[in-house]
Amino acid sequence: MGMVVNSFRMSFHAVLALLCPASFQTLKVGVPCFKEDMDAERKIEEAMDSQAPHVLAFPFPAQGHIPPMLHLCRKLSSMGFVITFLNIGSKNKSSATGDEKFRFMSISDECLPSGRLGNNLQMYLDAMEGLRGDFEKTVAELMGDSQRPPLTCILSDVFIGWTQQVANKFGICRATLWTGCATRGLAYCHFSLLESNGLLPAQGSSRVLDFVPGMPSSFAAKYLPDTLQVEEPYDPGFLKRKQRNEIMRNDAWVLVNSVLEVEPSQIKEISRCWNPNFVPIGPLYCLSDETSRLSVADHAPWRQDRSCLDWLDRQAPNSVLYISFGSLATASHDQAEEILAGLDKSGSAFLWVARLDLFEDEDTRERILATVRNNQNCLVIPWAPQLEVLEHKSVGAFLTHCGWNSITEALATGVPMLCKPCFGDQITNCALVVDHLKVGLRATVEEHDKQTSAHRIEKVVRLVMGESGQELRKRAKELSDTVKGAVKPGGSSYANLQAFVQDMKRRALK
Repeated sequence: MGMVVNSFRMSFHAVLALLCPASFQTLKVGVPCFKEDMDAERKIEEAMDSQAPHVLAFPFPAQGHIPPMLHLCRKLSSMGFVITFLNIGSKNKSSATGDEKFRFMSISDECLPSGRLGNNLQMYLDAMEGLRGDFEKTVAELMGDSQRPPLTCILSDVFIGWTQQVANKFGICRATLWTGCATRGLAYCHFSLLESNGLLPAQGSSRVLDFVPGMPSSFAAKYLPDTLQVEEPYDPGFLKRKQRNEIMRNDAWVLVNSVLEVEPSQIKEISRCWNPNFVPIGPLYCLSDETSRLSVADHAPWRQDRSCLDWLDRQAPNSVLYISFGSLATASHDQAEEILAGLDKSGSAFLWVARLDLFEDEDTRERILATVRNNQNCLVIPWAPQLEVLEHKSVGAFLTHCGWNSITEALATGVPMLCKPCFGDQITNCALVVDHLKVGLRATVEEHDKQTSAHRIEKVVRLVMGESGQELRKRAKELSDTVKGAVKPGGSSYANLQAFVQDMKRRALK
């Protein structure tokens, strides 16, 4: 972190020397000696404040990716940035926001496949190459817009690597928003090391990755993301992933939705060997005030059922298990029955977010609704205001699919987790929560499995909601204080965000 801040200080004085060479000739960097030199520096600072950086934000069109980008952009807007937020197709229409510094635009999604994103991720990524032409036109339009400052930076999702080539074409910088954990990034950073040790693909190996610098102790290959467990036909030799990762070496910044104190060795190693400006600025939702959070909630795929907050008000403190498997995961009939049976045996009150498309068939959903309909200790809703739920005093634990957004929100609110990963890097996130942060329990039958049973659900729910869960709650509260402190003045994420902001202001002067 210090390295990032110090490198900016050098850059700032380099700009000062460039713009005011006469007054800077006798100065050492960072040590102004005369009043006129200090005046010159003040003028540069004033110029940086008066020329607003203009960022074009381009998120990947999924629920786990759009809100973090929005939280970050709302914060940047409040710090004087001009933001153009580019949506894809019908996800969100182009619109004004009531803030002249923040506007939405959209481009067509005709080239993208239909169907569930979770089942077509690589197909989706490949198809997004077809958006490049429209994206370039948008960049050209913004560069020629006399009503707004010229673009300073393209801020794109980690999945959209080709935006780097567009940024190069227009002579501007690109920053990447890394929406997952840094531990996943560390695995990608050391592709060649995994490959030379016969662990690419990992194939569920129990071998501990103690040969990978920065990897947490006892972290085994079986906890690597699904994308590294098997070699898929669409990406022989993992070439596409390697190419995406190599592009990020040249990014001006990689902004990470994590916290230095949560993944210290991983972040430091990636900064050392991959990109020195790979910096954590999270949790991103903590950057938003209440009004901004409600604005971000407007971009959720389903309307929030806020009546659940009234229901929570009637429950005892720490008595409710909150259950949500995110916006993409699905549950088979058998798994849904196992979870429901385990909950029933545990005797715990629960609030379950059961999306309309969560279950493989409508009969399963109807059975769950019928089971809890007359039970005042249970509530099933299609979508929840998750942050407000996690912050509620009656919520004692969170049964989660281990999506990274959900984990960062649980960490910040101090809620212990029951982890049932479903796909992607969720098994990696689960290992972090359970084995290294020690603020959760596995809800799966086997360590590296994704299946659960009624017996396992009953056992872990009783553990976390009962007297045995006090130590977990204590640890979660301690970590919550650390995580929330990171975004406050003096915190690690705060310092990194300030370094990024000042660098963008410097670039806007050019």
